[in-house]
Amino acid sequence: MKSGTARSRAAAVLIAAAAALAATACGGGGSGDSGANTLTVSFSQVVADELPLWIAAEAGLFKAQGLDVKLVSLSSSDGFPALVSGQTQLASIGASEMVSGAAAGGAVSYLATLTPRFPYELFAKVSDPQQLRGKRIGVTSTSGSLYIATLEALKQVGLGPTDVQLTPLGSVTNVNNALVAGTIDAALSHPPATTQIEAAGFRSIVDLAKQNIPTSNVGIAATNDYVKGHGDQIRRFMVALQQAIKREKSDEAYSSQLLSAHLRVTDPKALHETWDYYANELLPDVPTPTVAQLQTSVTELGPTLPAVKGLDLATLVNPSFLAPAS
Repeated sequence: MKSGTARSRAAAVLIAAAAALAATACGGGGSGDSGANTLTVSFSQVVADELPLWIAAEAGLFKAQGLDVKLVSLSSSDGFPALVSGQTQLASIGASEMVSGAAAGGAVSYLATLTPRFPYELFAKVSDPQQLRGKRIGVTSTSGSLYIATLEALKQVGLGPTDVQLTPLGSVTNVNNALVAGTIDAALSHPPATTQIEAAGFRSIVDLAKQNIPTSNVGIAATNDYVKGHGDQIRRFMVALQQAIKREKSDEAYSSQLLSAHLRVTDPKALHETWDYYANELLPDVPTPTVAQLQTSVTELGPTLPAVKGLDLATLVNPSFLAPAS
């Protein structure tokens, strides 16, 4: 993928966010017209990172906090504009969307991080990573968390985005399916898809998951206006979210049931590996957002989106609604 393409796509994201900000100025506001305790929360991918949200909604934890929470699926490029225009009150988005949207002028806060490091491995059928030159590598988009992780993995083997053909496929499911089908040559993935990918003959050539590189693959964001006007609702949302994290870590059977339903996976081995990986390795007891988690995206996006370099990341991070570990 040429750098000009990356710039044009990044510019499109900025334009979309700017348009959404204009809508906010005309009265979007992010306050939630259907009632202060009604929250629409977006998420961009159907992945195991989102399990705490699914548990909180389906186990009645949000309801027990007096909240009516509706979870809606929006693409990574639509999640941030929907947030700043007031169509959603909270968004489960990655660090890359957060920093690129903030660079476009979005006054937003990062309130929690569910996946504080890259959970991916780079899979291919090559013996030497240099054999990936000119090959098709699948990504969901040219701005999302998987894209940022792919740039990091390529950098570690001495390759850049112009050395390969980065191929946007829309969703994590599409990327996994394309890899197994052989229509792309390599891609990053994580459980439960890794079971099927390895069975298809692919092997891990870069393991980002074991390197503890800080990022926010999935986190919770809100506009500053919503934070100022709805602190009590956010606090109750976080109470339910942290209860869901405890449930995920302690109840494999229930967690696997929801993973199976949402991810459409029935293989018991894959479900166990997915639960074990997220509950025991990735998911923090307290989902605290940090500057370091956002900095990784600034580093990777900076060459094609210079505006992110001027961000004061400390002003974006707000962990104040989280309860300490008990």
